[in-house]
Amino acid sequence: MKIVFMGSAEFGFPALKLLFENHTVTGIVTTPPRPKGRGRAIGLSPVAEFAQARNFGPIYAPEDLHDLRFHRDLAACNADLFVVVAFRILPRSLFSLPPLGTINIHASLLPKYRGPAPIQRAIEAGETETGVTVFRIDEGIDTGMILLQKRTPIGPAETTPELYDRLGVLGAEALKEVLAHLDASTAVVMGQDHSASSRAPKLSREEAAINWYLPSKVIFNKIRAFKPFPGTYTLFGGERLGIEAAELPPSLALADPNTVKPGTIVRVRDSYFDVQCLDGSLRIIEVKPAGRRRMNVHDFLLGTPMREGMML
Repeated sequence: MKIVFMGSAEFGFPALKLLFENHTVTGIVTTPPRPKGRGRAIGLSPVAEFAQARNFGPIYAPEDLHDLRFHRDLAACNADLFVVVAFRILPRSLFSLPPLGTINIHASLLPKYRGPAPIQRAIEAGETETGVTVFRIDEGIDTGMILLQKRTPIGPAETTPELYDRLGVLGAEALKEVLAHLDASTAVVMGQDHSASSRAPKLSREEAAINWYLPSKVIFNKIRAFKPFPGTYTLFGGERLGIEAAELPPSLALADPNTVKPGTIVRVRDSYFDVQCLDGSLRIIEVKPAGRRRMNVHDFLLGTPMREGMML
């Protein structure tokens, strides 16, 4: 099968590797070069770097997906199918080009968590299960007919980067099955229950500040969901203190929420400190002080005085 791959992020690497090894990739479409890193030097998308490292071409990086010359270039690829993983919203004139249409790998069990941040939003919401969905692209946002879904549990302390890697591999496995069905003309599609849909909007820096008046489990889920972006932070001594990792302490470590104000440091030990939340405390084990590296709490406390009763 001849395939054009469209994607921009590392999430698509397992799927693209599968296509390189088992099918004929006739083109790759990705996002244009953008400023990257602290120096803001212009850099290629991860997918473009992945393809160039394998001496693959042609690679297209259009600014405008409606550009007619770009459409002619894609038509010349003579692909049977377009495969999309973590890319932009496609116009009908584009996704309807190949004879077999265009399919997408989405990192949720649709119709739940439609949008650009399904992994983060699922962890933030405290979900215990997620998965991937391969579906046919239509003019909606993640609303098309489903070809296949694969499920997987979310670990109780699993973070976004960990789940991201697992779902990337699971997506490639699902894609392999779908392509076999399409090749054999045995694919079966299923409509989505739009009444059961939920959104997964893009994360913003404004969401990074921790509100200690929330339940400890809600804050814990936010910390593991918002890694690496936008991260989570609090203020300590008027300075920003990134909260990199936390744990839910045993019940014996909980302070009385009726007598202790949320944001109070209720316990300081060699390798952690506990902070009062709405319903109990949260144990902080890794931090990132402003302008410094990420570190465990033991190293942080060596150079930073912290006492029980202090406020965040």
